[in-house]
Amino acid sequence: MIRDVVLVSIVLCFVLMFNRRSKIPKGQTSQEPLTRNEKIYTWIICFLDPILGGAILYYGWKNRLPIKAKKANQISLWAFFLELVIGIVILILIGGK
Repeated sequence: MIRDVVLVSIVLCFVLMFNRRSKIPKGQTSQEPLTRNEKIYTWIICFLDPILGGAILYYGWKNRLPIKAKKANQISLWAFFLELVIGIVILILIGGK
């Protein structure tokens, strides 16, 4: 089950990364921020797997889409910390019984 979620996350991540990166010619950069839909996709991907999702998006975009890469990295960090807090809260609630 977890392996399937990670696999889906990685596939979605590569699709998003290649789709957006292919619109910028090699050797050029774009200074556009993430669009609303890209933010939603990035949050979903990073919530499924914040470490791999954030790393794939960041390193895939850092040369051609540096602003988007930085924001995707920030989103992955926030997703990681949110999952950590949720996990700790669940452990406290379950451990207290």
